[in-house]
Amino acid sequence: MELRPLDDSHADLLSSLQQQEDVWEFIGTIPVSAQDQANHVFAIMEGKVALGFAGLVKSQAAGRDDFELICAMRSEAQLRGLARQACELALGWAFNTAKLERVVACIDETNHAARAIATKLGMAELGYQSSNRIIYVKYRDDAAPR
Repeated sequence: MELRPLDDSHADLLSSLQQQEDVWEFIGTIPVSAQDQANHVFAIMEGKVALGFAGLVKSQAAGRDDFELICAMRSEAQLRGLARQACELALGWAFNTAKLERVVACIDETNHAARAIATKLGMAELGYQSSNRIIYVKYRDDAAPR
């Protein structure tokens, strides 16, 4: 698996993800634009097949300018550990290439799979953003994912 920059050639991927309720229920609208240079979003590729997207989008979720980790996988690619691998690659890019100090994730409290991935990535619960969204954070100096 590898991450490739998300661009206009991935429009079919985004469209197919939006049509899968089990994928899109926690995301809402497309959170990124391939043309928005402030965001760093990648297509998750297995060979020539696009399985989803992962990356970082500008966010005020934790009350300051941060990048928020996002990830969405096609239904058929779920439960294979690929989302965790993609998030690890995105975090690696965030800390090693972009040299970010921290990355946050804002996760619906009922999204147990995403919360489990955040914990496995070594993200710590920072608190609630709203009544049903939990903020997780990982700092560059934190230990490697567990």
